[in-house]
Amino acid sequence: MADSSSDPTSDTNMLPPVSLPILNLPMQANRRPRPYLRIRHLKRWLNDLPTADCQRTAVQFIRQLETLNDSNYPAQERASLMDNLRPLAQQLINTLSQHIRKSEIPLSQRGLERNRYLQEILAGMATGYKLVVNALAMSQPHREHDDMLLREGIYFASQYLARQLLESYLVYLPEPKNTWLELHQLYQYASDTAMVSLPIDDPFPDISIPVASTIDLVYKRIVLLALAAPYHLMKNEAREFYYLLSAWASHCELLPSHNLPCEGEFSLDANADSPPRFVSSEIEWVTDKGFIIDIREVQQRLDVQLQRILRANLMELEDRDNHNLMQQRRQRDMLLRLADAWQGHLARSCERYASKASIELATGLNASHHYISLGREFSPEQDELRIRSGDIEPAVFAAAYRSALQKDRRHHHHDYETNPWWQRNVSREGAALYCSVECPKLHTAVGEVVAYCDPDQPPLRWKLGVVRWLRATTENQLDMGIMNIADSAVPVASKALAGCGEGTDYFRALLIPKQVSLQQRRCLIVPANVYDINSVLAINMKQRIFHVKLKKLLLSTQTFSQFEFERVEAPPEKAPDIFLL
Repeated sequence: MADSSSDPTSDTNMLPPVSLPILNLPMQANRRPRPYLRIRHLKRWLNDLPTADCQRTAVQFIRQLETLNDSNYPAQERASLMDNLRPLAQQLINTLSQHIRKSEIPLSQRGLERNRYLQEILAGMATGYKLVVNALAMSQPHREHDDMLLREGIYFASQYLARQLLESYLVYLPEPKNTWLELHQLYQYASDTAMVSLPIDDPFPDISIPVASTIDLVYKRIVLLALAAPYHLMKNEAREFYYLLSAWASHCELLPSHNLPCEGEFSLDANADSPPRFVSSEIEWVTDKGFIIDIREVQQRLDVQLQRILRANLMELEDRDNHNLMQQRRQRDMLLRLADAWQGHLARSCERYASKASIELATGLNASHHYISLGREFSPEQDELRIRSGDIEPAVFAAAYRSALQKDRRHHHHDYETNPWWQRNVSREGAALYCSVECPKLHTAVGEVVAYCDPDQPPLRWKLGVVRWLRATTENQLDMGIMNIADSAVPVASKALAGCGEGTDYFRALLIPKQVSLQQRRCLIVPANVYDINSVLAINMKQRIFHVKLKKLLLSTQTFSQFEFERVEAPPEKAPDIFLL
């Protein structure tokens, strides 16, 4: 550990003493390493690696990093060695990350192994640059070239530490130990030495962005992501936000919180191994070196971006031929979730109770529909044909029947399973659950709709909820928070007759009836990115069909949308096209 301060100097023209950053560093032998690694030897070794085999290359790369970090090299030579490792490090990081991002949560054993390699590469690269920072920070005075190496060392160490956090958030694993503390410490040292805003020449950036590469950018970007509650983000959203925030990070301000009230503010402690957070009235916030995070200007820029998308979305809402509309709606919903996260956290409105009860849980809209309908066959096309058989000419009935049968077969032969979960605590608004996830079939995601019930209290009464957050462990235990949506739902089928989604076939959907006692509004749960506000749907309840117009978006995730609706008459001009063959 490098945990000390530079000695006061008698020269009054020099800057006041600056505290060295607290960094977790490996113990090193004082003697010259054998063999002594030269740049030409390292380049030859890199060229001989089996780069087509990512996993094998990663193992050898990690071993070389460990040897290098455990050996004693002058700061200038170490910086040069690390710079030569960066291109391959970047290639391995991107390849491993891409494989992991495609994996289900919780990770399989292979996924966990890949994640371990990824974290070891990131940690090893960060350590190499931390060693450069530590050596140069303790040596005075500096030559001009040393100042540049020190600045680059802080930048690259911070970049790899921040990437460690990002990759952990993407798979809902815990933040690596000491990562936040080291990030805080490196930033504070750079701030005290007036280096945070100086541009860095980064020949291998993780993304091309039209802003200067600075220590300030790297630090504030991960701070803003942490304020977005990354364990509440949906699959791969943390990565999208991380790079989106590059354009806004410079507008985030850190204000020393000495003698300032922090309640109701976003804050961080630069001397603690913890992420920034919203300080609510429910927690006691005491810091050694605290800062209030002012994100008002960032929020304004997010609001401008949202308004631009909403205006474009409104103008193109009825344009069925606009292929960009689905992507715009997805981006709109994602930014709305970010805006909501940055509002801070309100106090809990109801009390939580400890519980050890077990529940059975079905994940996904289709599975929830299956169990709420008690496993009845889903055949909406045949149901519609039966309901409207009197309106169909006998000459076309046989063809209409064959078409309906063919379409309904797409919904058959799906095995929907439930999994046992155990409660940690429960409230009127939701529950915290956990599972040891020894079953390889268990997969879930933030934003999934779930149906759950008490298996010990027949008849089974399925409630409806949504996964609000996930936290995984390297032992493959999964913690999950669900928010209640409704105490009951009616399984239906939906098909758009006008507006967004027109021309699609039936989908499984859930109708939530109005319940005044539960403050539950009448609404529909439908697949994501199919319909939108003003879509007119046919709702098929097997025995009858009625029509609705979607009026208000209540909740949107990557897998489902929840809309309020109003009853309407069927669009008369669409009637002849119902059984188009």
